[in-house]
Amino acid sequence: MTSNKVSREAVIWAYRLFLGREAESEAAINGHLANSAELESLTRAFAESAEFSALKGGGLNLTLDGNEPKRLVETTGDPQLLGQLFDHVNSSWQYLGEIDPYWSVLSLPEYHGTPPEEAVTRFFASGKADVARLVAALKRENFQLDGRGTCIEYGCGLGRLTRHLAPHFSHMIGVDISSAHLRLADELAGKSGIRGIEWRHLKSLGDIEALPETDFIYSLIVLQHNPPPVIERILRAFARILRPGGIAYFQVPTYRQDYEFQLADYMLQQLGKKEMEMHAFPQARIFQIFAEQGVVPISVVEDGCTGLRLGERSNTFLFKKERT
Repeated sequence: MTSNKVSREAVIWAYRLFLGREAESEAAINGHLANSAELESLTRAFAESAEFSALKGGGLNLTLDGNEPKRLVETTGDPQLLGQLFDHVNSSWQYLGEIDPYWSVLSLPEYHGTPPEEAVTRFFASGKADVARLVAALKRENFQLDGRGTCIEYGCGLGRLTRHLAPHFSHMIGVDISSAHLRLADELAGKSGIRGIEWRHLKSLGDIEALPETDFIYSLIVLQHNPPPVIERILRAFARILRPGGIAYFQVPTYRQDYEFQLADYMLQQLGKKEMEMHAFPQARIFQIFAEQGVVPISVVEDGCTGLRLGERSNTFLFKKERT
């Protein structure tokens, strides 16, 4: 029988994910441990709390009011430096894929290390909700997944979403910069009897440029872990490889009050470190990149994909390439 017993670490992370802060006291943590017999009741307690309701403002923790200053975010640079930048990201995620593959995809305490079978089941089941959200977003704009064409999921990780996207397309391609994640994704899909997914390893910026034309692009909680110049190259590839009538659905943080990016400084401070990073990419530049390729915005919504961080905006974009 599957155990959903609440741990102290789960309560700590509930405070961080729902309320964006640490618990006010040990007594508060112990109170949740005493009153929440399982994870479902703990989740309800936080989701239905007055504090979370006040923070989310009708759905999200929207803490920006439009008066924020411009932040310096460089999105391009010397090609040689950009190659080194990609290698740095590649190395970091290869490392995370080897030591903590599940947690590096979905950063919840239960997924650290080698999670038990029941946690792995929940991990993959969680992808259904994200695909349902995609279907709802498309339906709002009079689009649907019709089972035809090719889909590329950029940053597929362990295939948490890929396996749920695949039935909606005739050809599914999961791409990632970490071969460690891809090996495990293929192994786990095979054990679940899932066949027909093409797993593609991106070893360089050139591999991004070589991605095939596609009818649909999907990327969730991935771009944010790349420095802006790498995000720029990825988005330019997205806009270029979309076939006429094709759709791109992706998420990326577009503003952080405390965030700036200068390539030279970053190369001095971060190069060689192997850790999960969080970045932001200017919204205006996203529109420019897609406009250059005749790809028009259909919808832009604010989301909670970064964990409801204070002073930050994250957006989910839906673009369509005009037919020629």
